Amino acid sequence: MERENGSAGSAPAVLSVRGIAHRFRKNRVLTGVTFDGGQGKCIGVIGLNACGKSTLLSILAGIRKPDEGEFVCFGHRMFREKGWFPRLISYVPQENPLIGELSVRDNVRLWTGGTDRDESILDRMQIAELMEKRTADLSEGTRRRLAIACAMAGRRPVLIMDEPASSLDLHQKDVIHRCMREYLRQEGTILLATHDEEEIRSCDALYYIDGGRASETKAEEAIRRLREGR
Repeated sequence: MERENGSAGSAPAVLSVRGIAHRFRKNRVLTGVTFDGGQGKCIGVIGLNACGKSTLLSILAGIRKPDEGEFVCFGHRMFREKGWFPRLISYVPQENPLIGELSVRDNVRLWTGGTDRDESILDRMQIAELMEKRTADLSEGTRRRLAIACAMAGRRPVLIMDEPASSLDLHQKDVIHRCMREYLRQEGTILLATHDEEEIRSCDALYYIDGGRASETKAEEAIRRLREGR
């Protein structure tokens, strides 16, 4: 996913995350996560397993409620103006969100709202020739490409992805990464959780979650910490 990285501060901040906190029962998972993201930029959320990355992304996608904090996206206070979530944000969770009994075509219609779709992403993600197939009959990698194609086809300005290329072969990763680069070139903003070194190095800004907080870091430092397990 290599591309020319610019400074994270060189683009207008379209994402403003302030003081996000969340508990599971008595366990505090997130404690005041704060960061910004610019338009056309890729922001990586990094950390060891169970550090709270997926919890944070699900909160910013409007799936889970935070205990504290604020999220502003394109000027909208998202936790108070919840109707903006489906208009501004597409979300690809780590688990497969597709409905297996439906065809590929029907899943695309369902997840994009049925109108104003970017049909070209289906070709670029190598999905277009599979439209009549039952989704449950596709390989795991093809289902992953379909889930990401559905998210991108919705034409929303922010794309949140949890481990987008996890467990995929090199060809499938290349397909996904090419589409991610094109999304960024079209001024979309990507927020992703990842352990993939190529994706880490391609991010414009990286935030390492440890002890429930997010600190800005550089790619090589993040990779070193992941390898050392700390």
